[in-house]
Amino acid sequence: MRTKRRGRHPARRREDGSVSLYLIVATAAILLFTALLIDYARIAAFNKQSELAAQSGVRSALSAYDDALYTRYGLFGAGGSDRGELFAQAAEHNWPPEDGNGFQLLRIRREASHVDAYEVLGNQAVFTRQVLEEMKYKAPIDFTMEIASRFAPMGSALKEASATVGALEDVKHLYEEREMHLERVEDIRRESAGRLPGIASKLEAASTIAGGYGDYENWMREDAALGEDEQPAHADAIEAYRSRALNDSAALASAASGELARLKTGLARALSELQSAERLNASIAEAAKRMEESQDGGGFDDLAGAQLGGQTASSMTPGELAGFGGTRKSIGGLTMEADWFARYREEINGQLEAFEWLDGAAAGFGAAVRAAVGAPGGAAALGQAWAGANRAFQDYDRPYGNPGTALKARQEELRRRHAGDEERKSNEAAAQSKWGQVQTIIGGMSAEPGSEEQRKAFEDAKRLAADNLTFNQATETDGDSDGEPSGSAAEDSGDAAKSALSSMGTMFGGMGDLLQGIRDPLYVNEYVAHRFSRFDPKLLREVIAGGSREAFAQSLSLENQETEFILYGFGEPGSNIAAAYGEIFASRLAIRTMEGLIACRALGNPLLILSAAVLYGIEKSIADMTALAETGKAQLSKYVPVELTYADYLRLFLVLHGSGGQARTARVIAVIEHNTGADLSNVATGLSGEMTSSVNLWFLPGLMRSFTATGILSGKVKDGRYEKTQTIGSSYG
Repeated sequence: MRTKRRGRHPARRREDGSVSLYLIVATAAILLFTALLIDYARIAAFNKQSELAAQSGVRSALSAYDDALYTRYGLFGAGGSDRGELFAQAAEHNWPPEDGNGFQLLRIRREASHVDAYEVLGNQAVFTRQVLEEMKYKAPIDFTMEIASRFAPMGSALKEASATVGALEDVKHLYEEREMHLERVEDIRRESAGRLPGIASKLEAASTIAGGYGDYENWMREDAALGEDEQPAHADAIEAYRSRALNDSAALASAASGELARLKTGLARALSELQSAERLNASIAEAAKRMEESQDGGGFDDLAGAQLGGQTASSMTPGELAGFGGTRKSIGGLTMEADWFARYREEINGQLEAFEWLDGAAAGFGAAVRAAVGAPGGAAALGQAWAGANRAFQDYDRPYGNPGTALKARQEELRRRHAGDEERKSNEAAAQSKWGQVQTIIGGMSAEPGSEEQRKAFEDAKRLAADNLTFNQATETDGDSDGEPSGSAAEDSGDAAKSALSSMGTMFGGMGDLLQGIRDPLYVNEYVAHRFSRFDPKLLREVIAGGSREAFAQSLSLENQETEFILYGFGEPGSNIAAAYGEIFASRLAIRTMEGLIACRALGNPLLILSAAVLYGIEKSIADMTALAETGKAQLSKYVPVELTYADYLRLFLVLHGSGGQARTARVIAVIEHNTGADLSNVATGLSGEMTSSVNLWFLPGLMRSFTATGILSGKVKDGRYEKTQTIGSSYG
């Protein structure tokens, strides 16, 4: 019987507890991942909270604006309380205190913060943006209702008046030059006629030669019949006759020959003058033809057709409006037909031919005298030669002497053409005298030096404007259309009226452009008109009346004429007021001249109408300026009886001078800086707030540090806290 041996079985691996281990590993991984997600979510929430806190801080910092700047000029600029402190306080108020009681998901702490400026009010783009925001509701409504709607009804009439005055002024210069050339022609011919009496006297002296020739022949026969021993009885008489006959006939021939040479030269000049007059006449005819064609609107059409709220209808009748065209058509009456010049030229050539015949007859008479005194028997030839010379002289003297029929006819024709010239020149002289008075007033205003204090204020404003241009890297002339007042440089009253109407067209065009969508210039112009001081026109009463200038001189401080300085930019205390006065007068002259063309159209002669209309315009404009100085306002026109104030005119001139560019904006900023003492190049309108904050990490700060190192997170981990810097910018607009 075999006995079993007791021994070991092969070893077996025990699997007790393996499930628990796997569960622990898996649970640890899940816990780790969950902890990571929790901190990551807390960091995301922290990022959002810190961003909101920074935004709140910047808004709070912007709330500290300069109250004086806003109250006076409607501009926002940082000022008042410390911006950094406001930023920090507002940011920290966005989350509960870190050391507060109770459970806090995020314990956020501000580590550091500061505020920087990134936009300043001295930057013209920023400044203009704030102005546009300030005026975007008021400007278009105010300008349309208060300015454009009043001028719109006058657009058509001023367009016609501008075309009429422009045409008549151009034609007047052509007409006067043409007539000057024609008068020179007649002056040359009259000068020649004035020399004829000298020839006539010599012809009269020569007439005794033919009359005394019979005696001469008798003396010759009687002496010839004497014997050889007898002394000639008439030797002395014969020699005296022969000498006188030869000398007088030679003097006649010489006078005629010399006059012919002078006449050829003179009539050549006369023909040249006539040719110049003919060219000018053609220019007048071309101008008359152009006037019959449709006229360019010149800016007036831009506003004339607009339908604006509050518009006042014009009382001008269609007939009165059509009268402008009738006046322009009458320009054709100033032209002369082409064959008129041809006939005139033939007449001058005929005059030369007539004198050449006289010269030939005088020379022939001299030859006949020489032949007759050489031998008896020349009575018949001498008589015929004398008769021919006398007839030639009479044929020349009758039309071309003084007063000759041809010259008299030309003088009468000239008198008829110049029938209205005496009255016209009287009107022009009166208008020129009154225009001189206006220029004297304007010149006196401009020359007023002001006090030392006033001049220093202007110098300071000019310096500040130049500094702002430098800050904006611009020059004083960039975009600036300011300059000499409309019409103020014109020496002639008629040219002043033409210039004034042309400027009015520019103004109408500017208003039309602004209303059709050119927004920025209108808003800036209206901002200037609403926010800055202007001169009181009542202070001009004594100046206009020719009285004391003391009140005017004392009121020339910059604070009394800020708008005028911004508009014109002159650094002399009186110059800006003078410029405004000149442009107001020019605008009044344009409107009143338009009325004058209607009132004087019955005069017939277009140049007489022009002179009377300009005189009417200047007289009425002076009365308007007096009314403006006494009451502060003047009626726009008898056809549109609304009243405009001095301020309204300045608003118009801001349009007339365009946007003014950077130079005008620099003057606006300069006036603000002068008045407030602020340096707008250091007044912030945009702030950039930077804040560094941190939040505590609950789990695995080391792992989070590795995330920041690899760029997964943009902050950094320090002392168990996650830090991040937020930068937020904002501005007033």
